[in-house]
Amino acid sequence: MIQIDIDADLHMVDDEDRNLARLPPNSAGLKVGGVAVAGRPGFWSWVVIEEISDSSVFFRQVTAREATAHGDLAIAASGSRLARLQLAT
Repeated sequence: MIQIDIDADLHMVDDEDRNLARLPPNSAGLKVGGVAVAGRPGFWSWVVIEEISDSSVFFRQVTAREATAHGDLAIAASGSRLARLQLAT
């Protein structure tokens, strides 16, 4: 199972068509321009973080190919086996 970095409803968007979610308690590894995994088990996406506020994180969903341009996907997904499989596709 992949580790979700940002618990999010991937259908929720703001006026700029970006996804948004509450800032997770363990958000120290999240940074603007960084790659993360957002969503819920069974329905998740690679994302690039665009903005972090005191209580929220704003991001856009990207393909694994685009995510690799922003960082290491195995690290973004906390080294999960599924993340490594995604890199191969």
